[in-house]
Amino acid sequence: MLKIINYPIILYKYLTKDLFKFFLFALLFLIILIFFIDLIELFRRSSNKVGVNHLFKANFFDLVGMAALKIISNIQKILPFAALIGSIACFNQWRRKNYYVVCKTSGISLWKILSPILVSFFFIGLFSIIILNPFSTLLNKKYQTLQTLFFGKANLQEFSFDTKGFWIKHKSGKNNLIINANKIDEKTNTLFDLNIFEYNIHNTFERRVRAKKGVFTSKELFLFNVNSIDKDSKVINVKEYSYLINFGSSQLNVATKQPDKIFLLDFPYYLIKMKSYGLNISKHQIHFFKLICQPFLIISMILLSAALMLRSTDRKVKVGIVSLSLIVGFSLYFIGDFIFALGFLEKIPPLLAGFGPTLIGLFSGCYLISDIDEIKNVK
Repeated sequence: MLKIINYPIILYKYLTKDLFKFFLFALLFLIILIFFIDLIELFRRSSNKVGVNHLFKANFFDLVGMAALKIISNIQKILPFAALIGSIACFNQWRRKNYYVVCKTSGISLWKILSPILVSFFFIGLFSIIILNPFSTLLNKKYQTLQTLFFGKANLQEFSFDTKGFWIKHKSGKNNLIINANKIDEKTNTLFDLNIFEYNIHNTFERRVRAKKGVFTSKELFLFNVNSIDKDSKVINVKEYSYLINFGSSQLNVATKQPDKIFLLDFPYYLIKMKSYGLNISKHQIHFFKLICQPFLIISMILLSAALMLRSTDRKVKVGIVSLSLIVGFSLYFIGDFIFALGFLEKIPPLLAGFGPTLIGLFSGCYLISDIDEIKNVK
């Protein structure tokens, strides 16, 4: 009696390990492939910087080190693909060795076979967002530092965002301006609650200007409800004032942190601060939701591949079914990218853009697996 009870547990462990083995092989193959692609791209960029004297010259080991810094980040991105490819290869072996047929004739449903597998891969997804994400964030920052050192980057006129508002350095004639704003409207190039610190060419403080509102144009910064205090503590109040500047842009650019450089646990606080300052948070919200969905996306890939590969009990390898499984899995990812793009453009709500693709794959996989079990019970 004890052996009969333990038999399914031993079977579930074996099948889970079998799928995990194929998953690791697929993950290793993808890591090596992407590593060499990144390395080749870095060599190409390095060759384009030959003769640029103000940049450091990167040698072979520098470029290998930079490519290695992206490995953790790449692992996070390719986990769903590794699960898809590994599960297709594994389920194909199950068909050839009649594993699924034996389980079916023993009265074990497909859901019972997949349940321990799905739980195991759910924890792999959790490991990705809880453990790998912080390491990925730190290594991405290091990569950006080296990229600036070896390849340089564009020097854009941007407002830098931190927890005390927005800051920018600018010139007005011969004077230097340090501008601070507590809120911003990027669409209308408008700043609110401004503090402007004005210095002369010798970096000596001249005056401090406070304004309720400021509007940038390409040539001027217009201020409204202005209060000015100079170095002699003389106070001047005017309704309007303007600085002659060369903004060189038709729209304000705010230098927020890139989503892939923010720790998962720091996202809620950062999103709240961005929203309080009037910034568009759609891109960061969608990335946050996408991170949360990682475990469910991995499960979706396994469900879809199982539903397609195990629908037939034919032992022959059918290229059409394998190709269809790959196409369905990759289509889910590319459809997700399209929906994310719509979310970035605010065509659809960020919540729908972030969770939609994964939920589509998850519900589709669950439906197809249930359909297989239901059909076989009827027969």
